[in-house]
Amino acid sequence: MTTCILKFLPLIVADLSSWVTVLLTAVIAGATIIYVRLTAKLWTETKRSADAATVAALAAKKSAEVAAALHRPFMGLTSVTHKSGWGTDLWEIVFVLKNYGTLPALNVGAMMEFFADTTRFAQMTEPTSVQIFPSAEVESIARPAMHPHRVPIQQGAQRLRIAVKIPYQTEDGRHFEYNAEVSYTQGRAEAPFMPGRFEIDKSETH
Repeated sequence: MTTCILKFLPLIVADLSSWVTVLLTAVIAGATIIYVRLTAKLWTETKRSADAATVAALAAKKSAEVAAALHRPFMGLTSVTHKSGWGTDLWEIVFVLKNYGTLPALNVGAMMEFFADTTRFAQMTEPTSVQIFPSAEVESIARPAMHPHRVPIQQGAQRLRIAVKIPYQTEDGRHFEYNAEVSYTQGRAEAPFMPGRFEIDKSETH
C-alpha cells in the first residue's frame, strides 16, 4: 500500500501544483480586474473633481472680473427739463447728470446737439473739467437758440431731438462716454404754447 502511494505521489503533487497555479492565476486575474476598475473609478472621480475645481476657478475669476468692471464710475442722465424761455427763441434746458457708480468720475464733460427733425440747428459743449462723486448729481444747462424751429416744434410740425454725450474717465486713466437720445413731446394740441416734456429714449455707455 505504501509503495502504491509513493508511486502515485508525484502525480498527485503535480496535479495539485497545476490546480494551485490555476487558482493563483485566477486570483491574480481577479485582483487585476478589481485594480483596473478601482483605478478607472479613481481616475473618473479625480477628473470630476478637477473639472469641478476648474469650473469653480473660472466662476470666481468671472465674478472678480465683473466686480472689478462694476467698481468704477457710471455716468448717466436722470432727467431733462425745460426751465425757462418757453415763449421765446432762447430756451433754457436743464440736464441732470448723475454718477451711478462706486468711484468718482473725473474730467466729466457734456455735449448736446439739437435737431429739428434731421436738421441740426444748435450745439452746446462744456469742457471736461468736472469731478462727480458716487451718487452725486450735477446740472448742465443748455441755452439753444430755437429760431426758426421753435414754433414748428411747439405746433408739432417738427420733432425736437437732442443727442447727449458725456465723456468721463476713472482715476486709473480709463475713458468712457455715455450717450443718450432725448426727444421732446408737445403737450395738448389745444395749448401748443404750454411746455411739453422731454423723454430719454435710449442710452448706452462705451
